[in-house]
Amino acid sequence: MDRIRPWLILVGVFLLQFFLSELLAIQYYRPDFVVIFILYFGLLFGSYYGVIAGFIIGLFIDLTPLASYFGLSSMTYSITGFLAGQLKDKYIRWSLFTFHAAWICIIAFHFFVFTYVRYQLLFEVDILQYLLRWFLTMSYTLIFLLILQFFFPIKRIQGA
Repeated sequence: MDRIRPWLILVGVFLLQFFLSELLAIQYYRPDFVVIFILYFGLLFGSYYGVIAGFIIGLFIDLTPLASYFGLSSMTYSITGFLAGQLKDKYIRWSLFTFHAAWICIIAFHFFVFTYVRYQLLFEVDILQYLLRWFLTMSYTLIFLLILQFFFPIKRIQGA
């Protein structure tokens, strides 16, 4: 059951993203619960399983009406899963600032790639508006991630 549980949670997060993110949307900005899960999944199981989980859930999202470009979610979640997996077991060896800055940078990179592909025209026409959209989308998800830190801290996942 321990091996099946994370995959069942993956399905639950997909359903949460599909049904709840639209209710929490503020104009164009929706929280991305999937990227939070992929971050935790990669930190817990490593890069290999992080890429697999990111690709599978990204493919599911690409097949729903939530997706704007087919393959974009699969690509960005796979990259996020790989990068998060590279942080596995680094919590104790790195300084706290470096470790937490690394996962925040991973989330920022995920949203940068996602918003760049989705809003290419906006990037070329008005880069400040693009950067604002990227920052607000990333910040909205980070708020939920920081709230989740109170219940499931990353240091518990890393075994510290």
